[in-house]
Order: sequence, then structure tokens, then C-alpha cells
Amino acid sequence: MAKFVVLLRVKDGIRFVDEWLDCFGRLADEIVVLDNGSTDGTLERLSAHAKVCSVLQTEGYNEGRDKNMLYEAARSRNPDWCLWIDIDEVFEPGLTRKKIETMMASSTVKKYAFRRFHFTDNEHFAGSWFRLNYSAGHDRVMWKESPTGYFENLLIDSPNVKGIAGFKKPTHYRLKHLGYISKELVDKKAEIYRAIIPEKESTLQEMYMRGEKRIRWNDNAKSLEVIGLNALLDLLLLKQYSIKAIKKITRGLLRPSQQPARLAKNNQLPTG
Repeated sequence: MAKFVVLLRVKDGIRFVDEWLDCFGRLADEIVVLDNGSTDGTLERLSAHAKVCSVLQTEGYNEGRDKNMLYEAARSRNPDWCLWIDIDEVFEPGLTRKKIETMMASSTVKKYAFRRFHFTDNEHFAGSWFRLNYSAGHDRVMWKESPTGYFENLLIDSPNVKGIAGFKKPTHYRLKHLGYISKELVDKKAEIYRAIIPEKESTLQEMYMRGEKRIRWNDNAKSLEVIGLNALLDLLLLKQYSIKAIKKITRGLLRPSQQPARLAKNNQLPTG
């Protein structure tokens, strides 16, 4: 049976830790944790869980450093598949360990992608077109372990794992992102980010989701409501792919006409 290891980087997540452990304690074989200075009991709660097999500690905000340290610790557990996730993110109940095992048994898929929904409170997620387009894009990835995998060494916003070659399969399994449900939580995040990227204040303000359309969450993945939502997000994703394809084709068509001008410039020759 394939071994599934979950990677968690965390600081002060006591509000979410019990729900998170309930979710990933059922799904994972092992959990590796990197704590970036928790003072609210999060580290102690995680360390006491039977599935948590390794705990690292760091100081100072450096997302790329921490994720690569965490990945190295996960690799020491000899995983077949890995998932990096936050403490404020949990899967819907429909994703079971049995389904994880079916996914890992594939001989062709190297990455599975999941959709993430930003919650405005404990029962509703953000339903504006802006947020739905974001959710459509599958921004969390479970990957088949490979020596080529790595995380970008970025101080902030180090994205999903890089270097995992092969077919990526989008899924309809949904993640609940609960980190925006209170102003206090968002204030803490914004304070950290603002010290690093003060020029991105407009982006930081988007985390507060003021005036956001709210849609009630439904855990029943087989309901017409959820099936319809997934169909809508599939269409939005197709639109995103189409726009990217058109831009790529357009750049390709423009490139030949621009080539003589570049050659002339490089050779210091007149262009006309």
C-alpha cells in the first residue's frame, strides 16, 4: 500500500487544529510539521497526535526556507505521495482514505489538484465571480514523490511544489479554507505580509472580503447544488485555459514580425 505523508507549516493555529487533525488524521499515514513560533498551544496539540511523526521549529518569517525544510523532513519518511496544506484548510467529508488510496494507485497520474473555497464564516463561502474564478483553478496539489521536487525559495508566497513532471489530474474534491472567517485572523496575516510587501496593500485588503457574496456550503457532493457548482467551475476553468491559449498563440504570431527588428537592433543596422 502506498504511503501518504502530509506536510504542515503552521503558526498559532489553535482555532483550527482539532478539525484539521480530525480530517488529516483519517487521510494521512504520517504528518510532518514545521512550527514557526506558535505561542497558543498549537505546537503541543500537534505534537501529541499519533500521526505526527516529525516536528521542526523555526523563527522569523521565511516561507520558502520553511517549506523546503519541511519537504526534506517528509522525504526522510520515505513517502510515495505528499500533500502540503495549511492548518486552516480541511477537505470535505466526501474525500475518504479509500479514495486517496484509489488515487495513489494510478500508474499515469503524478499530481492531483484540488479546489479551495474561501469561507466568510463557518457556514458560507465567498461566491463572487472573482472568488469563483479563483476556486476554479485548483490551487492545492497532491503529488507522487520524486527526487526532482522542490519549493521555490521565496520569502513569501512560495507556491505549490515544483519539479514534479507528469500528468496532473484536476478533481472535484473540495477544500474549505477557513482562514478569512474573522477580522482578527486576517489582521494577523496582513501584519506579517505588510512588513514584507508593503507595496501590495491593495492585495492585502482583498483578504477581508468586504461586501462579498455568500453561498451556503453543502457537504453532500452528490447533491444537484454541488454538481451544478462543479460544472460552473469547470466552465470557468475552461475559459481560463482558452484565454491562456489565445494569448500564447497571439504571442507566437507576433514573434516572427518582430524578429527582423530585433536582429537589426542587435547588429546596429537601420530597420527601415
